[in-house]
Amino acid sequence: MVTLHLSAADLSRTVLRSEPSVLLELGAAGQRVFQTTVPEHLVAWRARTRAAVRPVMWPYLDLCRQERWFPDFLTPPGFSGELSPALAEVAATPTSTLTAELRPRIEAGELPPRVGPLADGKPDAVRRLLDAMEAFHAVAVGAYWETIVAAVHADRAVRGRAIVDAGLDRVLRGLSPYLQFTPTGDTYELSYRCAFGGDVGLSPGGRGVTLVPSYFVPQPAVLDDPTGPLVLTYPIRPARRELATGQPLAHLLGRSRAAVLGVVADGLSTSQVARAVGISIASASEHTSTLRRAGLIVTHRAGSSVVHTLTPLGEHMLRAGRPD
Repeated sequence: MVTLHLSAADLSRTVLRSEPSVLLELGAAGQRVFQTTVPEHLVAWRARTRAAVRPVMWPYLDLCRQERWFPDFLTPPGFSGELSPALAEVAATPTSTLTAELRPRIEAGELPPRVGPLADGKPDAVRRLLDAMEAFHAVAVGAYWETIVAAVHADRAVRGRAIVDAGLDRVLRGLSPYLQFTPTGDTYELSYRCAFGGDVGLSPGGRGVTLVPSYFVPQPAVLDDPTGPLVLTYPIRPARRELATGQPLAHLLGRSRAAVLGVVADGLSTSQVARAVGISIASASEHTSTLRRAGLIVTHRAGSSVVHTLTPLGEHMLRAGRPD
């Protein structure tokens, strides 16, 4: 059991990220590819991804095959949602870190000998790793990123409403079926059962906790960076539909407008739509106006902002646009 011992100061500094981490999703996808069983909504995804694996991807997939271990340097603390800056963080990993993380695993036979040049920090090996990550991302994560982001946004929207309606205590109690939240006098415990056995206790010491929702991770995991908040990544609630690219809808509406329709499912403002899709506020406003005139979304005012939500027709189109 891994238990986070939280003070009132930790709770006051607990935040929930609005975006998934691209490298956390990539690493979890790499592990999912090798699992004998996956959730129903990932079965077809795994088959497609396995079929797309190429030799260029193995410098990365070699590091993903260990079910109970994943190199920390492949998930740097920046937790960027964009691939390029995230890869730049990996590229800056000191050789001493590569050696410390990889060499013992090679010597124990848990990693193949061909990982040796990477453990020694050879520039060519680092370059091959980055190329492998980029190639695997294209087939396993990048093609599905809009769907992944929309699912994470939807999960976060539920948490946000729960904070307003019932407070952070209720959110942490229902955050994930894998997590247990227990008040214990003046402190609080947030715990989960670790697949590796044993008991571990961690205390942020007033640093707080950053909660990172994830589409692919199978169970919660803690990343403890002493220079920042303690990070807890957790799986969002399983999707009810198969993970798909949504390309038929993109062909009908155009890629950007289809992406706007997808994120509006979470009930977002115009500026939030712009950030989620990566477009300007003016473009987001234009797209939402077009979708509203088509009867696919409705817009209502919430304070100083406007919030867009799907109509029944828009929800039906969104579902129909995701292929089986």
